[in-house]
Parts: sequence; structure tokens; C-alpha cells
Amino acid sequence: MAAKVKLEVIEGPMRGKSFVFDEHDTFLFGRMPDCHACFPNDQMVSRHHFIMEANPPDACIRDLGSLNGTYVNNMKHGSREKDETPEEGAKRRYPEVNLKDGDHIKVGDTVLKVHLEATAICCECNRAIAEQDRQKCAWIGGTLICVACKDKLASLNKPAKPPEPVRCQKCRKEVAGEIGKARRGDYVCEACRVKAEADPIEMLAELMAQAGQRQRSDKGLVIKGYDVERRLGVGGCGAVYLARRKKDNEQVAVKVMLSKIAVDENARKKFLHEIELMKDLRHQHVVTLLENGSAGGAFYFIMELCEGGGVDDLMKRRGGKLPLAEAGVIMLQALDGLAYAHKSNLVHRDLKPSNILLQGRVNHWTAKIGDLGFAKNFQQAGFSGMTVTGQTAGTPAFMPREQVTNFKYVKPVSDVWSMGATFYTMLTGQVPHEFVRGKDPMEIILHGEIVPIRKRDSNVPKKVAELIDRTLSNNTKDRYQDAAEMRKALQQAL
Repeated sequence: MAAKVKLEVIEGPMRGKSFVFDEHDTFLFGRMPDCHACFPNDQMVSRHHFIMEANPPDACIRDLGSLNGTYVNNMKHGSREKDETPEEGAKRRYPEVNLKDGDHIKVGDTVLKVHLEATAICCECNRAIAEQDRQKCAWIGGTLICVACKDKLASLNKPAKPPEPVRCQKCRKEVAGEIGKARRGDYVCEACRVKAEADPIEMLAELMAQAGQRQRSDKGLVIKGYDVERRLGVGGCGAVYLARRKKDNEQVAVKVMLSKIAVDENARKKFLHEIELMKDLRHQHVVTLLENGSAGGAFYFIMELCEGGGVDDLMKRRGGKLPLAEAGVIMLQALDGLAYAHKSNLVHRDLKPSNILLQGRVNHWTAKIGDLGFAKNFQQAGFSGMTVTGQTAGTPAFMPREQVTNFKYVKPVSDVWSMGATFYTMLTGQVPHEFVRGKDPMEIILHGEIVPIRKRDSNVPKKVAELIDRTLSNNTKDRYQDAAEMRKALQQAL
């Protein structure tokens, strides 16, 4: 049985209604029509009152600067002062609250009960248990054991005993306090993961050794026929290393990502299956995935090397922004690669300057879309943790509004917004929103206005400015609908 997060309305006008999440998703509560639970007539409810992020079986809630606050088990979270406007109240970042099974959330007349169900996995054989069998598979300490394993223990006359607790694969401490008693799988505790995030290759080496995979040679870490030489860079979702393929001495890039949740075998197999499909993508403006694998809670991806780094690196070398002649060529090429992805029914979800990579040599770069499929599948598998409400939330400067309000079902038109924001940043060195220090970035995405690009730089040609402003409309119908349409319009505007 798949993990679930369920919100059951037990009091209020929607009493009896339930909201069920079996994949990574968001839930908005408020008076506005774009809220998943909309209460236009309850004056205790703010326009966007709170946001909950479901990463089954985990859930996290954050008040969005509401007037009256959000109550979790009768404890008040958030709320602004009586004389503050919503904009002033939102300037204070309200802490996120990790929800537990059985918690009650109260806003105005409405009370929601939280139900968290972990993936049904046998604690003996690690196989999935069907939902209809869950009740008869209850075991010790809130764990589950399949009928076959239960009968086997009985036939061997073995006494019932609690399953081994889940431990950090690095320091071996028990981690039930971090992941919950019901969740099973490979996990590196938060303290060890934070230490490893700047250089996760050593963590991968340890986990590979534990799994009996090859670990080292005289030249350094070995991954299936590759010698890893040095780190090239590190970002919010992993680190990238330079490596050489042994059979032909070809240079490649290796990306290492660490899961923030316990990884069970079902989730691992599903994720790796989706990544395998990425290997079939072949386009001159898309970074080619060569091989991939995992060990414990660490995943690695071997890709063609882009010597020029990301567009963000090029911007730094150019003093913070790019001239239109250079930025326009890069954007046309990147849109060409993205159009290929969209035609293949793929949405990137995490486009930004660092994910447009450059291959070739100085002044003769070829732009390529990077991380295609990685960000989306890693996030949907839940491995990235809380990306909207959590402390390690994604990249809000390049996130369209609907990625908050319609998280699960983003379409190519959402990538268009992110490409428009990327182009805006390439030309101005600034992002489209005004992100004020101390103000909740989710509130800015939901309610903040876009600064027209010619207010940032009046030298941007009118046709280019109109194109960029159109891509950044909050109304998805007003934008170009996919990368091919945006590329055609940009070609005409340049």
C-alpha cells in the first residue's frame, strides 16, 4: 500500500469531505478561488491562510501571514497584528510545523483531522503489503509483517520480537524520531547529511562499500568504470564532479544527490525506472544521461561534461549579467532543447540559470538543458523532502505561481514562466519579483507583482521586453503555451 496523507474535515461547512494525497503535492486553504479548500464566507479565514505540503507519509504546514493564525492542536501559529496589512504581516516568516498522525488543524469554523499512513512494507522481507491486508498484518511497535513471514516465524517456533530499528547508515544512531516508527528504508540522519551535503561523494563511497559495490582505486572513487577526480560545484540539490571513463579516458560529469527521507525498495525501483527513460533523450541542446545508480540513500547520475558550467557561472564571469546578443543565442538554443522535452511530454520544473549548461569553448558555447527529469522525478519520489514549506525550499525566484497552487499538475506553460524569469535574470542580473528580506517567499509568489523588465533596464528592446513580460504573466493562458511557441516568438523579437 502506498503512503498517504489525508485531511478529514470533521467540523465546519465542508464536514465529511476528505482530501487525500498519495504523491508529493501542496494544499492551499483560504478564501481565494485558487485554494483547494475555499471558504469565501468565513471572515476568520484569510485569502491564502495556510499552505500544507504533503510528502507522504510526511506533511508540513505553514501559516501565510493570516490575520487570525492557524491552530494545530489548539496551539496558535502565525497571525499578524491587528493594525498590520496582509503585506506587512507577511514580512515576518512564520515557522513551518511538521504534522503528526491525529493532529487537528483549526481555522475559523473548520477543523481538519490529519491522517498519516506510511507505505505498507513487511518488516521481515521488505515486500509491499496490499491495502486490504494491512489490518491483519499489524506487528510489534506499530510495524507490519506479511502473512507469509508471520506464518514462517510461527512454524519455526520463533518468539515474536520487535524488528530492528532503522538506523542512520553513517553514524548508526536510531532515527525513528526523524522518520517515524512506521517508515522503513535506507536513511542518513539529518546531522550526517548536512555534514555531507557540501561534498557527498564520500558518503556515496561509504554506502557503496556497505552495499558491496566497488569503492576505490589508486586514482580515487570508482563508479562502474569511472574514476572520479574532483568536485566541480555544489548546489541545493547535489554536487557535481569531474570523472573519466576508464575504457576511453573520456571526461564526464557525475552528479550525486542525497535523499532527505528513508528510501524503501519500492520507491527506489520506481524512481530508477523513471530515470532510465531519460537515457533515451537525445538532442544537441539537452545534456545526455549516460548511466545512473544508487547506494543506500545516495543516487548518482553520469552525464556528458559541459566544460563551461552553468549560465550563472558565465554571468559571474561577465560581471553579473549578459549582453542581449549573447543571452539571446543561449536562450534560443535552450528553448530548442526544452521544446524537444515538451514534445516528449516532459516538464522540467526546475529551470534557472544554473540548469542551462554550456559546452564547447569560450565565445563558442553550445547551450544545453541540464537536470531534465532529475529534479521532477527526485521531487515526486519525495527524496528532496519539503520543497515548498520546508527550510530547504526550492528556488522561488524561478518558480511560477501555479507551482504552488497546482504543484502536482504543472505543464509546459510553467516551464515557459521559468525560462522567462531566467532570460530576465540573464539580461538584468536581477529576478522578476522583489524578494524582501524577512518576507515569506511563498507569499511573494502568490501575491507579489512582477517588476517589468524595462523598469530594471530601459535599454532592453521593446519587443524583447514584451516577450519576457508575457512569459511572466500569472495567467497561464496569456503566456506562450510551450517552449516551441516561445522560441518562435523570441526568434522574431531578436
